[in-house]
Amino acid sequence: MGSIKHQQPVKLICGIFWTETIGVSQILDVLQKTWGPIDSFGPIFPFNHTKYYDDEMGSDLEKQYVSFENLVDIDTMPDIKILSNSLEKPFFADGKRHVNIDPGYIADAKLVMPTTKNLSHRVYIGKNIFADLQLMYKKESFQFTPWTFNDVREPLNIAFFNTVRATYMEQLKLLRRTTLSKSD
Repeated sequence: MGSIKHQQPVKLICGIFWTETIGVSQILDVLQKTWGPIDSFGPIFPFNHTKYYDDEMGSDLEKQYVSFENLVDIDTMPDIKILSNSLEKPFFADGKRHVNIDPGYIADAKLVMPTTKNLSHRVYIGKNIFADLQLMYKKESFQFTPWTFNDVREPLNIAFFNTVRATYMEQLKLLRRTTLSKSD
């Protein structure tokens, strides 16, 4: 029988996309007030990878991924997803959403995005939230799955996630050293 082990904290990331009526700095301010300092900004790119949001948000969207300095307890991911949905509400206008906030996390071997949508490849993690494995880390880079979102597959985003993972791995080393020195 395997023993239950405490899970190490994970690196919180967030994908945000917005309509032309919203300035990205407004969104970033809200995110930093909620989850602390952003330590890495991915490139801003046109979000034209799906028509799923066209009726609600239009087709002229921009997107960016960011990562946060503070590591988080993996058990809090359902709460983080629920909170992200409420953070979008101030950006509603005329009954339509103008901002989409999608949190996720990077661990040593994966990138996972919590979601409210239940599909066959998603695993229930509590509080009506499911985990969607988007990327797996193999051979010194993130690799996508058959269901990885098209924008996540983009080389510019894979490069960003690899950089964030490298930062995360350094944070874990520091955390281990700090924990070891406290136990001495």
